[in-house]
Amino acid sequence: MTASPPTRRSLSHRWLLVLPFLWQVALVPVVNEVSLAPLHIPFPMLWQLLGIVFATMVIGLVFRLDRRAGVDRDEAEFLARTAGQEAGEHTPGEAR
Repeated sequence: MTASPPTRRSLSHRWLLVLPFLWQVALVPVVNEVSLAPLHIPFPMLWQLLGIVFATMVIGLVFRLDRRAGVDRDEAEFLARTAGQEAGEHTPGEAR
């Protein structure tokens, strides 16, 4: 079996995973100054709650974009190649 050369895929969408971090850390000084309490919930607590929903949506979006980029196929190929190595099989040219 000949291995095909790896194709270069754009995974730049993974930078979206920085957004939940910025939500939680970078905006804290702004959020702490808000005295609004909707539904008798302190605003910083509501902000954290909404941050969980926001992070979940961003992670779901990145997951879908990864699938579209073919990351699932790459992972399946990697697992197929390494499954034999875990069982003690050696690939040609591999040091024992």
